[in-house]
Amino acid sequence: MYGLATSKGGSVPGRMEFEEARHVYDIERLKRQPNYREGKWWMSPLNSVDAVAAPFRGRSVVLHDVTLRDGEQTVGVAYSADERVAIAEALDEIGVPRIEVGLPPVSAEVREGMRRIEARGLNAKLMGFARTLKSDVDMVVDCGLKAVVLQHIMNPYACEAAYGLDRAGVKDRVISGVAYAKEKGLETIFLGWDLTRVDDWDFVQDIYTSLVREAKPDGIAVVDTFGVANPRAVGFLFRKLAGWLPETSLEFHTHNDMCMANAGIIEAVAAGCNVVHTAFNGLGDRTGNAATEEVAVMLELGLGVSTGIRMEGIMNVSLMVENISRRPVPQNKPIVGRGLFDLETGIDADLHRKLADASFDITVQAFHPSLVGQDPVRLVLGKNSGAATVEFFLDRHGLSATKDQLKEITDRVKWQGRIQHALLTDAQFLSICANVIRE
Repeated sequence: MYGLATSKGGSVPGRMEFEEARHVYDIERLKRQPNYREGKWWMSPLNSVDAVAAPFRGRSVVLHDVTLRDGEQTVGVAYSADERVAIAEALDEIGVPRIEVGLPPVSAEVREGMRRIEARGLNAKLMGFARTLKSDVDMVVDCGLKAVVLQHIMNPYACEAAYGLDRAGVKDRVISGVAYAKEKGLETIFLGWDLTRVDDWDFVQDIYTSLVREAKPDGIAVVDTFGVANPRAVGFLFRKLAGWLPETSLEFHTHNDMCMANAGIIEAVAAGCNVVHTAFNGLGDRTGNAATEEVAVMLELGLGVSTGIRMEGIMNVSLMVENISRRPVPQNKPIVGRGLFDLETGIDADLHRKLADASFDITVQAFHPSLVGQDPVRLVLGKNSGAATVEFFLDRHGLSATKDQLKEITDRVKWQGRIQHALLTDAQFLSICANVIRE
């Protein structure tokens, strides 16, 4: 850091020069920073700048998990009643406050799973998903649920072309559907899907203000069904709706078709969104929903927004959903990828070891693996390994090598990793060491 100081003595009058203000950058200084939590995370200090953090201070957001409904719309995914119950219990165990347990018209098996989840007496609020049809609402009630997300498409082009509904027809259907659900004693969230591709804002304002005035839903879910609204557009839309519906709780349901889901959530929360819909491992139609585990960590660590999720249980739920859905999680997937804490490159391994020697109780990465229930940091051998990693493995196996031998072992490790396109096993490493040291 530098400060400006006026020069003195024989200096030219009015001349300014830089004067260095020295800092000692040690662990004790870092521990005092808001972006660092010992043994937990090391975030950017820019996150705490007033201009960045102001919309998020003191905020909390409810996560509404849709793994059991939208997640099951992933192609090829189908849950048995037992599997549905197991996932619901796992979500409840880590403190997910709202769980969307299924769309009852799909099948008798879905309805059976919904009934059994309701009978478990979980802490989470359990919600059915339904169309604006009395028969759908009746099924939700029959499953014993007390809350429902009621959906209808909001794109006027699709409403007219696919369903023959003009504005008056759409308005009548959504108002009567929500009113019926409310009559049945259900807490009701209205979800108007494909909202972000509407280009007639008078249409949107008319339907939503009429719906809130006449049927009084408990919340409105803003939906970017095909992930086509950029983050700033999402913020704009939330501010617009908040102006029209000042007393109504606004939620956000988005998909990741254009890789903008998480960024859109940040803008939605900054604009006053109270509830975010997510699915574990990013399951859902096409590219999937925003991932529950990603959104929870992003909000808590990156924005300082409370979700109430017990993050140390995240990995366990991710593994369960991965196994039941039979949809493998990529090794490098944010938060839950099982290769995230494997350090192969020489510079990462070297820095990790030196920070550990300096008593930094955290990895070089954004957060400590234990924060989300991940396995510990692991140094691995492959095409990118450097001398620091090789030295680590030599120490671990009680071996020593000269400087020239270390270089030769490192070169052979890199070559082996490159030709086999995979990490080396301990047996392969020991074989290389034996050959080099014997030579």
